Amino acid sequence: MNFIFSENFPYKHFTTAKSAGDMKNKAERGSFFRSLALNPSDLVLANQVHGNNIKVVKRSDKNTFIDNCDGLITDDKSLLLGIFTADCVPVLISSGNGEVKAAVHVGWKGLCLGIVENAVGILINDFCAGPKSVKVYIGPHIRSCCYETGVEMEEKFNVKLVNGKLNLSAILRDKLESCGVSEIFDVNQCTYHNEELFFSYRRNCCAERILSVI
Repeated sequence: MNFIFSENFPYKHFTTAKSAGDMKNKAERGSFFRSLALNPSDLVLANQVHGNNIKVVKRSDKNTFIDNCDGLITDDKSLLLGIFTADCVPVLISSGNGEVKAAVHVGWKGLCLGIVENAVGILINDFCAGPKSVKVYIGPHIRSCCYETGVEMEEKFNVKLVNGKLNLSAILRDKLESCGVSEIFDVNQCTYHNEELFFSYRRNCCAERILSVI
């Protein structure tokens, strides 16, 4: 298995598995894309900084890394948008008939800083997407079964830890729903727990990354 996806999320997308290789490695990434008959030169990536900045990209940005952001949005159907993760949450978003799409890297810092609200806000305000037309894919990440954190997270997110563990996907869902988004598709895979499938930074401080693409 080189990639996984949510069958219910109605737009072309995937998250790579460990067997596909380290997606930060350009050669391995290119080989994997060509195996799917995709052009790696059509990919746009974010130079992720664990912030809340979202950038709108266009055709001239293809085959580049966009600086100082953790999210990408485009209405160019020819582009592929990608996000690297190894425990953080990859979030893929599309609206309407797929005319606008986004890829967002969501760690606890970005979640706290409002990156989810920023992404949905750009879709609604800049691309005239109705909240009910927005569909969201939540990809593999460290889940509440494994994500041990300090009690300071309770105050940051106004939640209660369960056995000292934080539920990122539940917080993410609440934020999406507060923005009016109701169609949320969660692949329900834990990067830390599923060692055979995914790289996990928290598990072994790995440098390798999986890639989620829309």
